[in-house]
Amino acid sequence: MMRWWAIATLATVAACGPAVTDNGVPSRAEEEGPDICKAANHADLVGQPIAAFDQSALDQPVRIIPPGGIVTMEYNPKRLNVDLDSSDNIVRFWCG
Repeated sequence: MMRWWAIATLATVAACGPAVTDNGVPSRAEEEGPDICKAANHADLVGQPIAAFDQSALDQPVRIIPPGGIVTMEYNPKRLNVDLDSSDNIVRFWCG
């Protein structure tokens, strides 16, 4: 029983490390940093209505998320997510 706990603990700790490819090289997401989708470039739009955000000028996937909206769990570091409040104002931008 104790051996099982040791293995489970080691597996959990190993999963917390940085993502690497099969050859030990850091993944693309690790190389480019946490803002691959350039969410920070749109920070000035927080608090504005969604109409102020022109996603047609972007060459990347964009997901608009209304309050309580259901989103899929697949991770795409290049996708720009836009959270809205109940008045359709932008709350935040984030990658994923």
